[in-house]
Amino acid sequence: MNDIILEQEIEYSQENAKVAYDEGNFPLAKQIYEKLWEDSERKSSFLLNHYGMSLRKNNESDVFVQLCDELSESGNFIFDKYVYSTQCRCIYDFIIKGYSDENKERFNDFITRAEYIKDHSNQMKADKQFFTPYVMTIEKVIKTYNERTSKNYREILRWLSYLNPDILSEEVYKFQDETGREREKASSKEFYYQHITKALEKTEEYKECIINCEMAFTQITKFHYRNDRWIKARMYYCKCMVDVDVESAIMEYKDLAYKENFWFMYHKLSQICFRYNKIQDALLYASKAYCCSFENEKMVNLLLDTAVLWKAEGNMDNAKPYFQASAYYRTRQAWSIPEELKYSIFIYELDSEKKPDINLLKRIAENYVSRVEGQKNKEEGKVKMIFPHGMTGFIKPKADGNDVYFNMKDVIKKPLTVGDSIEYELAKGNDDKIRAVRITKRG
Repeated sequence: MNDIILEQEIEYSQENAKVAYDEGNFPLAKQIYEKLWEDSERKSSFLLNHYGMSLRKNNESDVFVQLCDELSESGNFIFDKYVYSTQCRCIYDFIIKGYSDENKERFNDFITRAEYIKDHSNQMKADKQFFTPYVMTIEKVIKTYNERTSKNYREILRWLSYLNPDILSEEVYKFQDETGREREKASSKEFYYQHITKALEKTEEYKECIINCEMAFTQITKFHYRNDRWIKARMYYCKCMVDVDVESAIMEYKDLAYKENFWFMYHKLSQICFRYNKIQDALLYASKAYCCSFENEKMVNLLLDTAVLWKAEGNMDNAKPYFQASAYYRTRQAWSIPEELKYSIFIYELDSEKKPDINLLKRIAENYVSRVEGQKNKEEGKVKMIFPHGMTGFIKPKADGNDVYFNMKDVIKKPLTVGDSIEYELAKGNDDKIRAVRITKRG
């Protein structure tokens, strides 16, 4: 049976259009509203709005966006709040929602359109937040700025300033990832504090960052993606930067860094100590960063800082390979070369095109950590089992006691196999259970 509706079979009336829309017959509703809109000589905002709503239901948001652009350019039509609302939703559907920064030539249009939505819609209370695309648009802009190679934290703060955190939704949405595993998406309120604390730290607005970190912990009951740890790290770091009870602040950050065992936390701890002229402590924590998972390109600034610290210690033999590695990865990523690094490349005749010896860098770091910290915290044992996925397992301690859980990311020299004799340190995991860290193979 032919599904095409002939012109003479349609009664073009607002009543029939509404019935069709309410019954979910959006193609028919669109057809009737389009005809009625044209018959009004394109002057009825009521009909234009309903035509736009019907287009959106037919996944034709782009048609309405282009139509509104034409009407705006002509200057012969005055939009009302309902048309603005539908137009903003269509702009979000067509331009904002699916934007990817891989298509960089569209970035300026993306921002212009986002500004338009921000200016022509409003943030509503939490239970009605998604009645407009206001919050979703601002979140998309912030995500896009964060995904850019050169991040503009001032712009991120500007966009965050358009949100009122007190009325942001705290609702957590569940979804299935590509593996079918059920996961949760952070609420809009958590998103806000996640990004404002990071941006404030990056722009060195330390006191404001501390205030927002504290607010995050009072307003968010459940964190996702380790946001509680990142926010706590930012708060401790900023406390170290404001010169108030610095020693206590450094100890707080040190305890967190040792517990989490992430290289970038050790790097920041090193930077804090360097700021207060604690050179040996700064070198220790910089060196401990290399005892974690090694992430070459991401460690560019750490490599340079470590070189500067070894130079300050008067040990150029150790400083040179770190200078060379920093130069190599900066050159590889087409990053600018700081003046001190340029000088070191010249004076020590370093080859920025030569791939660095990662094992040498790690060996220098491990030897320094071992020398400073000694072996007093080391435990001995054997690898008892490794799970089939190869990422975790258990250690049988040499001394009596329960088997100790470990993760391969905490192994300094891989690979490990069942039966290997090892040394390790004990630390509390995220669940407050004891696990092995800084694991090395013996012999």
